[in-house]
Amino acid sequence: MISAAIGALLILVVSAVLNWPTGGGPGTGGRGVGGSGQIGSAPAPEAVFDAKAGDCLNWNDPDAGDIRNVTCAEPHLFQVTGSSELRGEFGDNAPFPDPEQWQQIKQQRCTDVSKGFLANQFDPHGRFSVGAFTPSEDGWADGDRMLHCGIQQPGPSGKLFPITGSAAQMDQSNVYPVGRCLGINGTAVWDPVDCARPHSVEITGQVDLGEQFPGGYPSETDQDGFLATRCAELTDNFAGGPTVAKDKGLVPYWDTLAPESWDAGSRQVNCKVSAQLPDGSGLAPVTGSVKGEVQVGKEPAPKDAAPNEPGVPATEPR
Repeated sequence: MISAAIGALLILVVSAVLNWPTGGGPGTGGRGVGGSGQIGSAPAPEAVFDAKAGDCLNWNDPDAGDIRNVTCAEPHLFQVTGSSELRGEFGDNAPFPDPEQWQQIKQQRCTDVSKGFLANQFDPHGRFSVGAFTPSEDGWADGDRMLHCGIQQPGPSGKLFPITGSAAQMDQSNVYPVGRCLGINGTAVWDPVDCARPHSVEITGQVDLGEQFPGGYPSETDQDGFLATRCAELTDNFAGGPTVAKDKGLVPYWDTLAPESWDAGSRQVNCKVSAQLPDGSGLAPVTGSVKGEVQVGKEPAPKDAAPNEPGVPATEPR
C-alpha cells in the first residue's frame, strides 16, 4: 500500500507551443494545477497508483481532487502510457527537482515510455503531448521516486482538452474541424473560440496528404505546391465564392507536415484563412466568419487572453 505520507502529485505537461502546466496558462507560475504545485492536500489518489498502461483518467475539479479511472471511450484528460522509476538516478538524499529539472526528467523518461506505448508512432508536432504525474515534495522525502507517464491533448495555451478514445488507435495529426476558429493572444494562435469573437485563423478545409503522396515523405516544397491549389479550392468552396476571402481582407494558407510527423503516420493538414497586421508584424485579430461579415483589426489583440473563451465548450472534440 502507498503510505498516506506520499502526499499529493504534480502534473507536468509539455505543449507543442507553450510549456504551461495542466490547468495553467498565463499567470499561473508554471508549477501545477492552479499554479500551486500540488493537486490538493490529500494523499495521492489511488486511481493514479493503480492505473496501468492504457488506462484513462479524468477529473472535473480545478484541483483535480476528483481524479478517477474512466473507460477510454469516455472523455478523459490523461491516458497512462507507463511508469518510470527514478531511484537509480535519485537516491534517498537527492534534493527535490525544481520545475525545470522536472520538465527535463519528464521529457527524457516519459517520451520514451509513451513512444513504447504507441509502438514508436509518436508525432512530436501532433495533437498529443507527453504528460506526467510526479511525486510531491512530501512524497519525495518519504522515498517516492515513481514517475507516472501519459498522453494529453493541450491547446495552444496549454489548457487540456478531453480525448475520446485511446491515443494508440487515433490519428495524431494536429488538425481541427472545418469551420473552427482559433483564438488570438497578441499575434499568436490561441485556443478555439466562437468565430464571432476575435480570432487568429478560421479552418476552411482539411486535406489528407496521403492521397496525393502515397509513397514516401513529400518535400515541403511539394506539399506547398499541391496545397496552394487545393486549399484555394477548399477555401473558395467554404467561403462561397472564388474572391470572397480576398474581398474581406483574408488570405488562405495551410499547414505542412515534418518528416517525423509523416513517419509517425500523420497525414492530415488544415487549410485556413487569416489576416496580417498592416505592418506585417503578425496575425491580425479577425471578428466574424469568412462566410459572413468580417472585421479585421489593425492593432494586435490583447495578450494573455483567457483560454476559456465562451462559445466553444471545453469538451468539444478536435
